[in-house]
Amino acid sequence: MISLTPRRLKLARRQEDGDSSQVLQLVIDHPLDCDLETIPGQFFMLSLTGVGEGPFSYLEMPDSLGNFRALVRSRGRLTSALLSQPEGTVLGYRGPYGVGWPLLIGRHSVLIITLGYGLVSLASYIQEACNWGLPGNLRLLHISNGRASLALDAARARWQSELDVVELVVPDISTARPHGAALQLLADLLAAERPDAVLCCGPEPFMQAAGRLCVAKGVAPESIWLSIVRRMSCGVGLCGHCHFGTTYVCMHGPVLRYDHYWQQMRYCEPHVPRLGEWLC
Repeated sequence: MISLTPRRLKLARRQEDGDSSQVLQLVIDHPLDCDLETIPGQFFMLSLTGVGEGPFSYLEMPDSLGNFRALVRSRGRLTSALLSQPEGTVLGYRGPYGVGWPLLIGRHSVLIITLGYGLVSLASYIQEACNWGLPGNLRLLHISNGRASLALDAARARWQSELDVVELVVPDISTARPHGAALQLLADLLAAERPDAVLCCGPEPFMQAAGRLCVAKGVAPESIWLSIVRRMSCGVGLCGHCHFGTTYVCMHGPVLRYDHYWQQMRYCEPHVPRLGEWLC
């Protein structure tokens, strides 16, 4: 039985993160088994009474006490209201929802490609590999426009000693578009070492171009995964807002295998988020 009734969630702490964003420390009231089984790349629905509800990514997975973190940027009525709430505010929580990243930690060489805030979706994946003592098979290529994010900057600094981290700052957003400096750097990395798998999160045009380049360099389409953004209003496939081809992103995504993504692209002309929405 599908339930759309939110569970209680407390805003335990909030920390300014730069660029009109905050990291929220959240605590689920009476966590369930499904909370402990959350997979990096899944999402949750966060609601504020009288304002609304929306989907968010986990920056950290829930622990046995229900504690986790999310990075929230001020982008509209709900996010602005969330960032103004005092610590101790009771919020609504539904999740975890969707399909997360494939659990390839320790078994394959994995190239992780992120552009801007796309790193949020993969931060917990990388941290899990470090926690398990298995980061050696990971490489991270992160592209940003140089704006500071305290949480993401601290995480990358922490990972530098445990895995290969390559960073590219692109002051001009247009140079991060397909065939720009970011794609050239990716081509150089693929030429130096071809990974077993690629995990990519960023604006859709960039992911499309990155996926094509990876395939051209010999990475199998079924070994590439993308995280797709659509308007996910219910999280359980009822409202239809995130309809994508013959699927719903909230149920069959947001993480989609590259070949499955292009199968669905044949059926529709999807909304593609603006590039600037992803840059940090």
